[in-house]
Amino acid sequence: MKQIIPLFLCLLFASSATIKSETGHSIVMEAGFHNNEDRIKLIDEYLNKLALERNFSGAFLIVKDGKAIINKGYGWADKERKIPFTSNTVASMGSITKAFTAAAILKLEEQGKLSVKDPLKKYFPNIPQDKAEITLHQLLTHSSGFVEFLQNDGGDYEIIKTDAFLERAFDSKLQFKPGEKAIYTNVGMSILGIIIEQVSGLDYETYLKQQLFSPIGIKNIGYHYPTAPDVTIATGYKNGNRWGTHQENFKNSGGGPYWNLKANGGLEASNDELLIWINAISNNTILSKASIEKMFAPHVLEEGYDGQSSFGYGCNIMKSRRGTKMIDNGGSNGIYHARMIRLPEEGLVFYMVTNESSVNTNMVLPNVTQLYFQGKIEQDVLNSKPGFRDELSEKIYNILDKPNVKNLATELEKEGISVDDDMILLEVGNMLMEESKPEKALLLYKYYTETFPKIVVAWNDMGDVYLSLNNKEEARKCYQQALKIRPENPRAKASLEKLK
Repeated sequence: MKQIIPLFLCLLFASSATIKSETGHSIVMEAGFHNNEDRIKLIDEYLNKLALERNFSGAFLIVKDGKAIINKGYGWADKERKIPFTSNTVASMGSITKAFTAAAILKLEEQGKLSVKDPLKKYFPNIPQDKAEITLHQLLTHSSGFVEFLQNDGGDYEIIKTDAFLERAFDSKLQFKPGEKAIYTNVGMSILGIIIEQVSGLDYETYLKQQLFSPIGIKNIGYHYPTAPDVTIATGYKNGNRWGTHQENFKNSGGGPYWNLKANGGLEASNDELLIWINAISNNTILSKASIEKMFAPHVLEEGYDGQSSFGYGCNIMKSRRGTKMIDNGGSNGIYHARMIRLPEEGLVFYMVTNESSVNTNMVLPNVTQLYFQGKIEQDVLNSKPGFRDELSEKIYNILDKPNVKNLATELEKEGISVDDDMILLEVGNMLMEESKPEKALLLYKYYTETFPKIVVAWNDMGDVYLSLNNKEEARKCYQQALKIRPENPRAKASLEKLK
């Protein structure tokens, strides 16, 4: 959920996160190192140990001043068939796809075929008035007002073609006035993908291949459907159980990709080919220096991140813990997790992708960056309890995390704890849902709505918890209560409409 800065980002921001290991002490892996060889040896030993002991599987790449100083796979790309994960294994990058969509728009601008200042009415003359003046720049920076997901979408694999997607997108209510703020949206990126097709006359994937990939020698970044026989695609696993691949889901749903996924997520790549892409961007060989500067400029602050994160074009811009510029791209469908971190002032790029949900990139990469920069893991994300901004939040979380808790009010009374700030509860609730603990979250939100009955977000969140537990009737009651408190609340309206 967007209200809490992910633990991964906390560890890379200038201010450190509050994290404790299971023992209550910081975890340290001592290493007296003075060069890249020592760092890489330490990281390689750590990842091999995770693969052996914790079912870690994926690939990892560090590029230093244009050279790959580590580029390896770990664990299994396919456990059943005993196919190892290698630097040439293809795996889903999730929303890192947005960076390629942004690059395609900038390439078309260089070719004189469009401008990022263009309004949507130039491409869609019949667009509703409230969306007519939205610019491509606002789509690229998530400041258009479009929602993250369309109402009643059928998920990543729904068959929804261009006209139907545009009709649904243009009929949707904007979250805010365009340019007023910036909130992450998949819909806006898919609209950019449609514009790429309209302007170029080519399919989105074909344009990427012809104009961005082939000129620099990349052959296998794409959606890979249908699957070529010479491409090894990593199978996804959820908590150790086989989930499958995007391609299997495309086949089962009748084809793909379609616009709920296309241009906003789902592109697949290997480390070997991403190395080519990383250096092409760093060296301005596929886009001009001016375009790259525009892509990586902090155009607008991202809502909800306390001024610590800005949107570039298809990426986030922030400061590392060392005070240097950090360009962040991440993506996940809950199975595959990928992250690319550029540190241009330090000449570094980190990329990791994993295909096992239980030990994924967001848990492992922060530890690896600590090993690289510090030679030790001081804040172990993989084995940590979550960090909270307030001690009371952590106390409430720990109470709920105990077995056999039935009523939070009773437990708090036993501990002599009273809560007079509803944001304490919101932080705990968000964390529990982020960790997929809906039963615990329900206990929290029952107390939350009883203690602060006029807080709309609490009722909406509890509705979402009930939905995750497949209790649609109770979810409906929660959203209806939110509307009673605030009749124009868009989130409650959208949720009730979806329940119809």
